[in-house]
Amino acid sequence: MAAAAMSDADMGKALWDAAEAGKTGEVTRLLEAGAPSGHTPLMRAAANGHVESMRVLLDRGADLEAKDKDGYTALLWAAYSGKVEAVALLLDRGADLEAKDKDGYTALIWAARSGKVEAVALLLDRGADLEAKDNDGNTALIVAAGNGKVEAVALLLDRGADLEAKNNDGYTALLRAARWGKVEAMALLLDRGADLEAKDNEGKAAMDWVKAEHLKALVPQIKERERSSGERARCAEALAAKQAEMDAQADAAQAYRTATVAAMAALEARVKQLEDLAQLL
Repeated sequence: MAAAAMSDADMGKALWDAAEAGKTGEVTRLLEAGAPSGHTPLMRAAANGHVESMRVLLDRGADLEAKDKDGYTALLWAAYSGKVEAVALLLDRGADLEAKDKDGYTALIWAARSGKVEAVALLLDRGADLEAKDNDGNTALIVAAGNGKVEAVALLLDRGADLEAKNNDGYTALLRAARWGKVEAMALLLDRGADLEAKDNEGKAAMDWVKAEHLKALVPQIKERERSSGERARCAEALAAKQAEMDAQADAAQAYRTATVAAMAALEARVKQLEDLAQLL
């Protein structure tokens, strides 16, 4: 007895499962049998890094920019999961680097939030907007800091991320890390020069958010900041004193030149008087 033909729904689910499992041969068979190649199989393959299955799906017309109910594209799934080869393939095929989900997350923000450093690096190398913001005004740096993804924070800073960018609540990366108790991220941000006095929309600074049990771990960084601030203040004072000394020397030199010119003028006048007197005699 011949096997019953699969419905489109059944074939779609089978394709979904095959794509998720990376069964490229089964993906090809189902597509040739007419399985609908909607966006979900591509997303599942991307999220799991099954690059060969992705190629088959894309070659057979899978929609590169289709979104699921949360607004994720295949690229967003791949970035979130840190599947670097999948990210590269999708970008090579023309995926929108700045596509956003319903919360405004780009691929870079998702990779940073997940701490997928290689994906972050690849996206930046391909031109991702370092300062793109989600619906709450968070940059990739703020999101990475708030989730304690220290390596991602370091990479983003190395690539020039704005250390003092603020979200809609007035949180900088340091404030977000302090708010959620991410001590290692705070320590790194302080080492990189984050403003300890920056305040959020409630008027709170990072130290207002830090929990007592976390304070001890931050003492070295805070002391270093104070020491550095003291050194900067002393340097500024020394520079100001030197500038005042140079200004005084310049004023004295100008006064000397003025006095010399006046003396020469007086001498010339005296000489002229003597010459006139000699002619009378």
